[in-house]
Amino acid sequence: MQFPITIGLHRSRFLDAVLLLAAFSATAAALAFRQSPLVQLAFVMATWLLFGLAWRQMSPKLSAIRLERAGQVSIRGIRESDFLATRLLPGATVHPWLTIIRLVADNGQCHTLIVTVDSLKRQDFRRLRVFLRWQADFNVPDDDA
Repeated sequence: MQFPITIGLHRSRFLDAVLLLAAFSATAAALAFRQSPLVQLAFVMATWLLFGLAWRQMSPKLSAIRLERAGQVSIRGIRESDFLATRLLPGATVHPWLTIIRLVADNGQCHTLIVTVDSLKRQDFRRLRVFLRWQADFNVPDDDA
């Protein structure tokens, strides 16, 4: 691999579809629940309010991630132009269709990066997975558990 590798990040349509399916399922369950229409309306309103909050929370806060040869990871925010050095936290998950990593920036801000196979180019997704498996030391036991 040629380092540094810069990977652009995008919103996952797969995660949006799963969230929407969960909201529709919860709405159907609330309407099937035998209660007064006012209680059903309250459940449906709460379901869609939570859907909106979750959908907003899942909006990307990072525009790119840069992988360095020495195992460092840098991030760039949506409104930023420079990369910020980060440190990988223990407890990463690397699967063929989903990768979840937690990063702490030098300024102390924590970021959880959820990357699905549809949120970036297939080649970039493979590079990220290979990098995390072979370059980064992220399988250290977590003391918080």
